[in-house]
Amino acid sequence: MADDIVQLTADDFEEAMDFLNLAFSEHGPIDFAKMLPSIYRPTDRHMANNYAIKRDGRICAIVGLFPTTWHVGDAALRVGGIGGVSAHPDLRGLGLMTVLMEHCVKLMKAQKYPLSWLGGQRQRYLYFGYERCGNTNVFTVNKKNLKHCFEGNPDIRFEAIGPEDRERIARAKALHDAQPMYCRRSLEDFHIYCTSRSFGLFAALDGSGRMVGYLAANQKSDYVAELGAEDDDIVLEMLRAWVAHHSEQRATIDLAPIARNLIHRLGRICESASVKSSGNWQVIDWAAVTDALMKMRRLSGPMADGAVVVGVEDYGAIRLQAAGDGAGCAATDENPDVSCDAPTAMRLLFGPLPPSLVMPLPEVAAPLESWCPLPLTWKQQDSI
Repeated sequence: MADDIVQLTADDFEEAMDFLNLAFSEHGPIDFAKMLPSIYRPTDRHMANNYAIKRDGRICAIVGLFPTTWHVGDAALRVGGIGGVSAHPDLRGLGLMTVLMEHCVKLMKAQKYPLSWLGGQRQRYLYFGYERCGNTNVFTVNKKNLKHCFEGNPDIRFEAIGPEDRERIARAKALHDAQPMYCRRSLEDFHIYCTSRSFGLFAALDGSGRMVGYLAANQKSDYVAELGAEDDDIVLEMLRAWVAHHSEQRATIDLAPIARNLIHRLGRICESASVKSSGNWQVIDWAAVTDALMKMRRLSGPMADGAVVVGVEDYGAIRLQAAGDGAGCAATDENPDVSCDAPTAMRLLFGPLPPSLVMPLPEVAAPLESWCPLPLTWKQQDSI
C-alpha cells in the first residue's frame, strides 16, 4: 500500500521541527525554527507548505514547497522553493524522499509555476529535473585594498535595525523593492528574511544621520548577503565603511550580474572576483522565464542583434531574439538551431559558464555568446 502524502498544520510544528533538526544533525546541532523563521512558523498557513509522509501517526519524511514571487523587471514569476528535504535516519533508502520530491514537482507543474529553486548536492536533484546553474558575482575586499585605493574615511556609519524599528524597516524595504530584480517580501516579514540564518540587518547613515542604504551581513561581519542603496556611489561607500570598521580583515559580497556599473568599479579595487552558480534550478515555463531574463539582460547592457531557436527536450522550441533596444523570447514551431536536454539548456542559457563552454555551438547560434549567461540569480536571504 502506498504511503499517503499529507500537508502539515500548526499542530505538527513542534514534531516537524524536532524531525528536521534530527534529520539534519549529522554535522552538528541545528535549529530550523531559529535559523529560518522566514518559512518555519507555527501557523497553518506556513506549515501547509510542508508535505510529509506519516506512519503510525508520526512523521517519517518531509519536503517543503515554499512559494515566492520573483520580480524580474516588469515580470512577476512565481518560484517554488524546495527545502527541508529529509527522511528519518532509520528510514533512509526506502524512496520516501523520492515520493515527496516527485509529488512537489508534479504539483508545481500542475499549478503552472514557471520555475523552482533549491540548494543541495547537484546529482541528487538532477534526478528530479534540477540543474546547478545561474550566476552570481562574488567580490572580496580587504583593508589593504582600501588603503591603496581610497583616501580619507567614508562618511557612512551603521546602526542595527531591530524588529520594532518600523520606519527603518520600511525604508530598507523600499530600497530593496526599487531594485530591478527582487523577491517579494511583505513589510511584516522583511526584517525576518534579512535576519534569517542569524544575520544582522543594518541601516547605513550618512553624515547627517539620514538612512541612505541597508545591509544584511553574517555574525562574523565578513559576508554581506545583500544591500540596497540610493545609488552605486553610496554602495561603494557602504562597502568601504563596512570593511574598514566592522570586518576583521575582509568582507565578501554577492552581486547580481545586472549590477554592471558596480561590478566594473569593484573589479578595479577588490582583492578577488569570481562567478558562481546561484543554485539548483528547474525551469518549467521556458518561454516565460527566458523572456523575462532576456529583457533584464538587455536593460543591463548591449546585446548583439540576432535570433536563435533553442530546442529543449520534452518542452519544445523557444526563439530568443535581440534587435535594437529590445530583447525577448517566445515559444515557436521553428526548427531549432541548437537542441539539448533541459539540464544542458539551463547551463547553456543561464551559466555560470559561457554557452560555448557548455556545448559546441553552430555559427547560427553565435549570438548566444553575446547574450548569455542570462541573469538567473538569487539572494542568500531568499534561499530555502
